[in-house]
Amino acid sequence: MANLIPVGVAGLGCYVPERRLTNQDLEKLVDTSDEWIQQRTGIRERRIAAPEQVTSNLALLAAQQALADAKLAPEELDLVIVSTVTGDQSFPATACRLGHDLGAVNAGGFDLGAACSGFVFGAQVAAGFIRSGQFRNVLVVGAEVLSRILDYTDRNTCVLFGDGAGAAVFTPLSRASRGEFVEGSIRMEGAAEDVLCQPAGGSRHPASAETVAKGLHFMKMGGTKVYKFAVRVFAELVQGVIDRHGRDAIGLVVPHQVNQRIIESAMGQLDMPMDMVFTNIDRYGNTSAASVPIALREAYDQGRLQRGKLVVCPAFGAGMAWGHLVLRW
Repeated sequence: MANLIPVGVAGLGCYVPERRLTNQDLEKLVDTSDEWIQQRTGIRERRIAAPEQVTSNLALLAAQQALADAKLAPEELDLVIVSTVTGDQSFPATACRLGHDLGAVNAGGFDLGAACSGFVFGAQVAAGFIRSGQFRNVLVVGAEVLSRILDYTDRNTCVLFGDGAGAAVFTPLSRASRGEFVEGSIRMEGAAEDVLCQPAGGSRHPASAETVAKGLHFMKMGGTKVYKFAVRVFAELVQGVIDRHGRDAIGLVVPHQVNQRIIESAMGQLDMPMDMVFTNIDRYGNTSAASVPIALREAYDQGRLQRGKLVVCPAFGAGMAWGHLVLRW
């Protein structure tokens, strides 16, 4: 344990597509309203990838910003991890395409499929490699084009999600200029896999004319179950950080942007003011694995990350799979 290498964040990046899909736009597609969406989710608009854009395109732009922020050349990367459930294709890994497009000629790469918890999990995988000394420079990207798997006749899902990408470069702390990796957790409850899922396209329901006709390649969600689960888990994860480090040590909570009402309910249970949490769900919706790194970059740009204070990033999603990431800025 004494030989473990301290890990830090050397750079952050994000990218969201130009096209905005507003609540007023959705009113023309499905039985909903701007008032209904805002009251239940806090979302006003979300970004949608252009027809020619795929997940690796979004990931590339976020990754390039993170590398520039880290003052690191692509060929200095040892590993590329892409957290996504909407990769360019089932295989090869989108990380391989991203590594090629970046020019990361000395890096290995793989995808990590943990849906909304993907970046938080990927950051811990990166930290483990660096702590052990196996790698020095690891790029973690959360990127999604969720609009390609949404049913725009299902108001329970299509109003919630958007497209985007966020990235972070992890290195030994001695080289990092942004923040320090402090801790994390990874948990799951496999019996809940059908609460939030894409039913078809894998070995359980291979693609067929029947699965397409039944819309089984679209995302499906049990909203009430997800809401109750997310509030409970959010509060438990942050409370655990408070118990270990003290409430005063926390400078900001940057959660997975699941739903504004969920975030408000959890912060209420924790008796923490909303000015201690960073949200951008009103502008982007839920971008799954991309939401935490996009929010981290925006919080940094806005001067919300306080030097010496902890940044707590809880995440929860399909699986159900959940966990947290803690950085000291």
